[in-house]
Amino acid sequence: MKKGNVSSVIVERLQSGCDILQGLNELISQNHVTAADFTAIGAVRKAVVGYFIGQGQYSTVALDGPLEIVSCVGNISLKENQPFVHAHISLANSKANVYGGHLLPGCIVGATSEVTLHVHDTDLTRTHDPETGLFLLDI
Repeated sequence: MKKGNVSSVIVERLQSGCDILQGLNELISQNHVTAADFTAIGAVRKAVVGYFIGQGQYSTVALDGPLEIVSCVGNISLKENQPFVHAHISLANSKANVYGGHLLPGCIVGATSEVTLHVHDTDLTRTHDPETGLFLLDI
């Protein structure tokens, strides 16, 4: 277990055409964030989501939009001394079918995406786990 407090809150609107993961990485870089959690809502033109299949590998699915971001949640930690975004996203189409998975590059903002970032006052780091092949939170 790791304990700490929220030291600040950052709210940002990602512009149409922005890749969500790239926008998040720019936001955390500009604000020197190394530990946080976040939520995002909005819409995407298209998306790529991943499903963990084992040994550090993901299967990907590309989705055509427009799609509504039902939920996007994640955290920021340090992986190999660099800020790292780990997030999952749920998306709905016009028939209210919902798709989701690991947020990957290729989730392109449609009209808007609103991000609320809660910055932590503690360090979060990830270390490689040989059993899963993933970098897991070191807690």
